[in-house]
This record gives sequence, structure tokens and C-alpha cells, in this order.
Amino acid sequence: MTQPGPLHLDLIEAAISAREFSHYGKFGGLLLTSAFQPIFSLAHRKRIGSEGLLRAFSRSGEPVSPLDVFAAVQDERQGIYLDRLCRTLHLRNALPLMADEWLFLNINPDTAVRGKHYGAFFGELLARYQCPGCRIVAEIVEAAFQQEAMLADAVQYYRALGCLVAIDDFGAGHSNFDRIWRLQPDIVKLDRSMIAEAARSPKVRRLMPRIVSLLHEAGSLVLMEGVETEREALIAVEADVDFVQGYFFGRPELGGKPVSQPDFDALCGRFNQVSETQSLQRRDYIAAFLQPFEQAARDYAASGDARHACGTLLDMAHVQRCYVMDQQGNQLGQNLNRRVRANDPRFGPISDAAGANWFRRPYLRRALEAPGTIQITRPYLSIADSSMCVTLSMSVRRAGRLEVLCCDLDWIEEDLHAA
Repeated sequence: MTQPGPLHLDLIEAAISAREFSHYGKFGGLLLTSAFQPIFSLAHRKRIGSEGLLRAFSRSGEPVSPLDVFAAVQDERQGIYLDRLCRTLHLRNALPLMADEWLFLNINPDTAVRGKHYGAFFGELLARYQCPGCRIVAEIVEAAFQQEAMLADAVQYYRALGCLVAIDDFGAGHSNFDRIWRLQPDIVKLDRSMIAEAARSPKVRRLMPRIVSLLHEAGSLVLMEGVETEREALIAVEADVDFVQGYFFGRPELGGKPVSQPDFDALCGRFNQVSETQSLQRRDYIAAFLQPFEQAARDYAASGDARHACGTLLDMAHVQRCYVMDQQGNQLGQNLNRRVRANDPRFGPISDAAGANWFRRPYLRRALEAPGTIQITRPYLSIADSSMCVTLSMSVRRAGRLEVLCCDLDWIEEDLHAA
């Protein structure tokens, strides 16, 4: 292996020349330059930065895959050289475009850890071009680091230069929240696989806002990358991510080619339209159960016989079960399951709910706060059989005390979440 030696900025810049309003670098018989993919803020409805991406061409002008360029690296020194050459190109090409925007730069994990053996570089690069560190977002792929200390050192190095730090490709490979808690990145970039899976799976789509909310609680802004279709853009809006990147909003462009502004008004209008359609579907679905449930609650208040009072309700399709609680959340008696619905034997240890206490459930508290009024929950996972459900609840006065009748309904995600 080639022994380490200085790879200072002057040596890197010796391989760079200007051509057609852009800077190109030479590496292994190839010409390298920069393409920039815009990154937009959904709230500000404007471009707030761009990611620098490598573009390579053969001597005859044919494009060469960046993956092939990096695959051709023969040793550590050459890898460090290529990484520094790319970052220098991106910064020089981005300077006329940056204004008050961020430049997102991918940081090679090996460079972040081993680059110090080849002399100082990035701080010198920023100083030479009078680029404040606060205009740079260092994107680090956290899954590529096997040792936590190495990753923490890389984060600290770029923070010391005044840069923002982004954890890249979160949700792919070995990504985990544990590192987010400890490293506290400024930005978390969600991997393309997450938005693609959310577009296919209503369950994943339902989880996306909660994942984003958890990252926000950890103190990180969230960027959704790889947004390619309108459906995926709507999911990003629904998930409340801060920034978006992908072909739907803008493709990478060479040099200083202008980037067209996405039609955020149209996207917002489409989101409102889809949201209203989904709300109507939810209301129509729930509406069929409201009158039978209200009648069951009043019959139970009069008779105290829950099974008889809920008989009509339990004959309806998509009703899972009915049950009664006292004011403290203690379940009175067994679940009354729909007659044609078989219990899943896998959940036998938790099938007997008599005596269970549901005081933590919001549907209990809300029902007690508004006696005689039906309360409707958001979809959630039922502990009874690990299925998604919605609960109707209503408190009634019986024998001088409040009791709460509940009814769990199937939640049909495929119908209610179609965009």
C-alpha cells in the first residue's frame, strides 16, 4: 500500500481547470465535474441548498458512472485524493450559486477517519475560498462506521469548523436511533427506501409522521431524499418533513444551469384535496356505526346487560368487540367479541381482558369528560389481537355511577389511505 503523505490543497487544485463555466478535475484519465441537486424547504417554498454530486466523463465525452470511478480506487491515498478532489470541485463550482444557501457535501467515511494522516485540508479549503463553515452541511453515512468513537470524532471535526452535520441514508442498513440520541445531528436525511416503502405500504405510511416527530424531538431537522413521484411528495408533506430532495422537485444539473421552481401551490392544493377525500372516507366509514353504538350505550345504561345491549352492534361487519369499564378504567367482565369473529390463538395469553385496566387510554378520559357523547379515536394497534382498530367510547350513568361502553372497529387502511 502507498505510504501516507501530504495531500494539501495546492496539490488537489493542480488537477483542476476551468471549462465551459465549470471547473473540471483530472483523475485516472477521466474528467470530473459537479452536478447539483436542489434541496427545498416545504415551509419556505424555496430552494435552501443543493447537494454536490460527482459527474465523470471519458476522454471521448462519454459519461462514466460515479460508482465506477470510486470502484477504480486502488489504495487509501488515492481514495483520499479523489474525495478531496470532489469536494474542491463542488465548492468551486457551487460558489457562484450558493448565495445564502447550504452546500451539502458527502463525506467519505474513510476520509473522515483517516484523512488526518494526509495533512490538513477542509479548513484550508473553506478559508481559501472565504466560505463560512455555516454554509456547509457535511453528510456522513452513519451506518458505514463500525466504531462509535470514529463516527463521533468525524462529527466533532466538522462541527468545530462551524459546519452543520447531517446523518445520511438513515433508515437503510444498520441505522439506529441510538446514534441519533448521542450524536445529535443537525439534519437527518431519510433514505430513499423509506419513502418508497411508504408509497407501497399504508402501515409504513402511517408510521412516517411518528418517525419524523421522534427525530424532531431528538433535535434534528428532517430531509426526505429520493422523492420521485407526486404520491411520494404527498407522503413527505403528510409526514411533516422539513426539507425534500428528489426528481419530483428537481434533477441534478451540471454547473450553473438554472433549476426551475416546483409548483408548491399545486402540491399544497393536491395535498388538501387528498386529505379532504380521506377525511370524508373516514367519516363515511365511521358514520354507519354511530347510531347502533349510541343505542347500545343507552340500552346498557337502562338494563346493565352489555351482551344484550350490544347484540345488534356485534352482528355488524367490521365490529371487533365491545366491552365496559368503570370510572377508574377497570374492565367489567370479558370482551364481547363479534359472533362470527374467531379469536387468534396466538394471542391466547392476553385474550382474557376481564379485570384489565385501561386508565391510560385517551378514549376513557375523553368519554368521562363528556358523558353521553360518542368519542372516536385515531387508528391504533389493539393489544387484544395486534390488529389495527378504531374505538368508539361513550360514558353513561348506571346505578348512580359513570361507566364507559367501548366498541372496537376494524381499521381498513387500504381503503382509507389511498391517495
